[in-house]
Amino acid sequence: MPRSSSKPIKAKSKPKAATTPRGSRFFDLALELRETVYSQIAYDAPSSLIDLLTVNHQLAREVKPFLYRQALTFDGQTELFDWLDEVDYNYLQHVFDVRFKLHDIDPAKIVGALGRRLQQANISRQSGSRGPDTEDNPYYEACHIDLKRILTAFRLLPNVRHFTILPTTEGDPEPHHRTTDAFSNLLGFCFPNLHSLTSEEDQFPIDFLLNKPKLRRLRIPATTTSDDGETAKLFRNLPLRELEICRLPHHTANAAEEDRCVTPILYTLSPLQSLTIFEDAGSETPSLAAEVFAGSDAATHPIVRKHRHSLRTLKLLAEPGPEYSLMTFATTFLDSSSLTHIEYLDSWSAIYEHLPSTTQSVVWRINWCPSTSIDALLDRIKRLVTRAIRVHDGPIGDQFSNLRTIGVSLSPVYLEQESDDDESTPEDILMAAQKRLRQMGITFSWRVQDWHEIL
Repeated sequence: MPRSSSKPIKAKSKPKAATTPRGSRFFDLALELRETVYSQIAYDAPSSLIDLLTVNHQLAREVKPFLYRQALTFDGQTELFDWLDEVDYNYLQHVFDVRFKLHDIDPAKIVGALGRRLQQANISRQSGSRGPDTEDNPYYEACHIDLKRILTAFRLLPNVRHFTILPTTEGDPEPHHRTTDAFSNLLGFCFPNLHSLTSEEDQFPIDFLLNKPKLRRLRIPATTTSDDGETAKLFRNLPLRELEICRLPHHTANAAEEDRCVTPILYTLSPLQSLTIFEDAGSETPSLAAEVFAGSDAATHPIVRKHRHSLRTLKLLAEPGPEYSLMTFATTFLDSSSLTHIEYLDSWSAIYEHLPSTTQSVVWRINWCPSTSIDALLDRIKRLVTRAIRVHDGPIGDQFSNLRTIGVSLSPVYLEQESDDDESTPEDILMAAQKRLRQMGITFSWRVQDWHEIL
């Protein structure tokens, strides 16, 4: 008979499964990092990968609103209509930024009775013939129908905060001026929450701005077909804080027409916080800056009398022009302003010594100039540093006690050139300037402009 053991019998234990540390889940990352991933995928990846993101329900709840919040560009109303045929209307509330280019209608794509009337009237977009300029012209009827579709589409996007009117370029089906005027009018009936508007279209009517009580930022050409009196009236009622006046290569108006637009705007606007004057480098006779700042009586000029105390940011991205006195500008505006940030082209660099004591940051934009070599440019950067030291350590040093940042925005062409200095590269000289200014408590930085950079 077997003996019983006094020790309890232990059950045979099962082998433990090998454990691995739990890997970090994607949703454990900060939202900012996750959105960076979404941005890279949306920018670089094929649409099939973007669609794959929305298969997972948890991802879809976050990805879809994010994608709709990105800037949407429509090269013509056909792209807008096609996009609306494919999207989920439940997410249109997340659309905040739209860039849109108005195209002429294509008579060949219009079917039904109206299409037959267009054919009978021999109206062809390709030939440039739109028929007689009368109200019963079927071309205008077709444009009216197209505009109604655009209005219906825009009304589906009530939360748009930023809207850009893109200019037609060479090869685009350019709309008739009647269509452009009607398009401007319909903009007054949509986007009630618009905060920022950019119009790059020349001679575009802007009366619709009367219906934009929340508009804070505006970029427009120095021209408009709107009546002078209406222009003054609508700007008097706009709560703008930032204004950008630009002249681009495709703008056709002369200086007199621009002055009639710029002057009433500056006279009637509420005091601005930010003003940008931009003129394309290809302009043969630069004059936009003179139109904004010059005047027979500088002390009563609107930019001096009304905006100098309120302005905190000024960007002078237009050449001063041969007839304009830089010193007049310096003594009548800069010396008595309260600017904290100023950005200027190389041709304005002499104003450095006239900056107000409130200045905190300065950006010097150096665009490509064939007559300026890399060595000449580096010499000027050295002089900038020398001037900064002299002003900082001199008798007026206290005037620049708030200056903390100097930036240089450099054309990439310069860094591709070879310097005659065998001992120092352009980067060496820039780094030496950075080190010297750091000793004064000033951060010096530089960046290379993008090739497509305009403003």
